[in-house]
Amino acid sequence: MSQVRLQHGRGSFSAFTIIAFAIISIFFLQAVGIAFVQLGIPIWLAILIIPGSLLGSMVNIPLYKIESDSAPCTEDSHVQYLGVSYQVFQPECPGETQISINLGGAIIPILVSGYLILLNFTAAIQFIVAITIVAVIVHKVARIEPNVGILTPGFLPAIVAVFITIAILAIAPGSFNGYAIAYVCGTLGTLIGADIMNLGKLSQLRTGQASIGGAGTWDGVFLTGILAVFLL
Repeated sequence: MSQVRLQHGRGSFSAFTIIAFAIISIFFLQAVGIAFVQLGIPIWLAILIIPGSLLGSMVNIPLYKIESDSAPCTEDSHVQYLGVSYQVFQPECPGETQISINLGGAIIPILVSGYLILLNFTAAIQFIVAITIVAVIVHKVARIEPNVGILTPGFLPAIVAVFITIAILAIAPGSFNGYAIAYVCGTLGTLIGADIMNLGKLSQLRTGQASIGGAGTWDGVFLTGILAVFLL
């Protein structure tokens, strides 16, 4: 009897977990949709962007190859950075690294940011200033960890983007969309500061594959922009 009750309990827990995860996912996707509406993006386009980003996070488009660091690969199984533990996957150290760009974590956020800049082109200077400041700060805290990737504190880029946007709105108020500035500087600032400005150091990763925006949709690129909109 006890075995039957145990199996029933596990089944109930699994069903509850699945239902809870589905409900949370629905609410999260609705929240992301609301964020895009605040950005001034039509709902039909948001419906395309959200699943496109999710599915696109699995797609890496090859760009070019570089020689990788010939130093021995690390034997550590985990790396600690600012209190967060990252798992180290042991590579074969092939001597060269394929550089790619992620569809969901880089290309789609870049296209969305470009669209928002065009919609608010009168605030071009504000966009440039905000992107530059976020990129510099993110670059300062970004860290290249062999066999892991480029590490940045999870919420820091979003928080920086929000404070920079608030400062710009206070110093140079205008009719432009503050949410758009928060999203764009959070997205492009993170992408430029963490990935683009570290392209010359990617050989230190000692891995066969490296992708710009490669952690996917929910890395410091796409998610940072969404979080910046919610925090503003």
